[in-house]
Amino acid sequence: MTSRDPPTQTLVRSLLRKQLRHAMLLAKVEKDTARLERRKVKLQALETRIADLERSLADPRGEHVRPSDGKSAATHAHLIFNPSSGPDKGDSAMRLAEIVDCLLAHGIQAHIGIKTSGKAARALAREAVRSGLGMVVVAGGDGTIEEVASELVGSSTVLGIVPIGTMNNLARSLGVPLDIDGACALIGMGTTRHIDVGRVFSNSHPDVEYFVEGAGVGLGAVATLAGQALEKRRWRVILHALHKLFEEKRGTIKVQMDDTTIESHSRIVTVSNSPLMGKNLLLAPDAKMDDGLLDIAVYDGLGNAELVAHFVAASKGSPHDLKIYRARRVCITAEQPEATNSDKDVSEERRVVEIEVVPKALSVVVGNGIGLTVPVDSAPTAPPLHGAPPANGPAEPAATKPAATKPAPEKPAPAGS
Repeated sequence: MTSRDPPTQTLVRSLLRKQLRHAMLLAKVEKDTARLERRKVKLQALETRIADLERSLADPRGEHVRPSDGKSAATHAHLIFNPSSGPDKGDSAMRLAEIVDCLLAHGIQAHIGIKTSGKAARALAREAVRSGLGMVVVAGGDGTIEEVASELVGSSTVLGIVPIGTMNNLARSLGVPLDIDGACALIGMGTTRHIDVGRVFSNSHPDVEYFVEGAGVGLGAVATLAGQALEKRRWRVILHALHKLFEEKRGTIKVQMDDTTIESHSRIVTVSNSPLMGKNLLLAPDAKMDDGLLDIAVYDGLGNAELVAHFVAASKGSPHDLKIYRARRVCITAEQPEATNSDKDVSEERRVVEIEVVPKALSVVVGNGIGLTVPVDSAPTAPPLHGAPPANGPAEPAATKPAATKPAPEKPAPAGS
C-alpha cells in the first residue's frame, strides 16, 4: 500500500455499506416482482372473464345476443380497408361486407374508409386521431397496418387488426388470429397492450421513418427489395438485387449500441422490434415488442451459402444460434453508403444510420402472441409463425413458440445502460 491508499478499515466499512444497500435494494426488487406477478394473475383472470362475456354476446346460440341493427354496438371505430391486400383478393366488396358484419357481431360499429394509396391510408388515420376516435381497425396486410400505425404513434387511438394480407407478420407476432371472425372477436374483447415502435433518422435525412417490424442496413435492405419485387413479379428489380447480393464486396461496418461498439465485416445488420420480418423470417426469435429494447443481429463472417442457409431456416421458424444484441439506440456507420429499409420501405443509400426505440408508443389490440412479454392467454387461438391457417378454421398454435419471458441480454450488449 502507498500513503495515498485508503486504510483497510475504511475499505471494510465501505464494503459493508454497499452490501447493506444491496440487501435493501434486493428486498425491494423481490417485493416489486412478487407484486407484479400477482397483478399479472389478476389481469389474466380479468381477460379470461372478458373473453367469456364477448363469446356469449357474439354466439348466436346464446341467450344474450347483440341486436344486428348496430344500436347496441359499444364501440365506434374507423375501418381502413385495403381491397388489394392478400394473394387471393376475390370479391373485395363481399370481403368488406363480411368484415363489417363480423365487427358488428362483436360489438364494433365500423365507419368505412378505403385505402387507395399509402398517402390515403395515412390521411384516414390522421383524421381519425384528430376527430378523437378511440379505435382504428385496419383490414389489410403488414404494409397497410404499418402506414396507419405511423400516424397513431403517441396518440390514445387504439389500433385493431384484421389480417387479410400475404405475410401478416404483425398479426402472427401479436397473436391476432388470421381468420376474420377470430380477429374481430379479439377486437371485440378489446385486450390492448402498449407496444414499442422503432425510429430511423439521420442528419442528412430530416424526415423520421417509423417501423413496427424492423429495419435493416446493407444487403438486408436489398433482400427486402428483392422480396417485394418477387411478390409483384418485377423481374428486372430481382436481377439487380441478386447481383448486389452476391457480387458486392464486404466492407467494415461499425455498430454502436448504447455504450457498446463492435466492428464487423458483415454486409447485413438487422434491427428488430418484432420477432418476424419480411417473408415470415424469424430473425429475432426472442424479440418482445413491449420491452423498450431493439434486437440487433450483425451477420459477421457469414458467406453467401451460410447466409442463404440462415435465412431459409428463419423462413421455416427454426431457432438459430446467431448472437443477438439488445439496445435502446443503435448507430450504424459503413465505409460506403448502404441501402436501408424500415419495415418494407427501402430508402436511398446512406453511410450513417441512427435507429432508436420509442417505448410504449402505440396502443394495439393483441392476443396470445410470441412478441409480447404478457400475452393474452384467453384470446382466440394464436396464429402459426408462417404459412396459411387451415382452410376450415382458425390457426393452430405455433409449435415453435419461444418462451414468453425475454432473457437478459448477453454481454457485451448492455440492456440497462
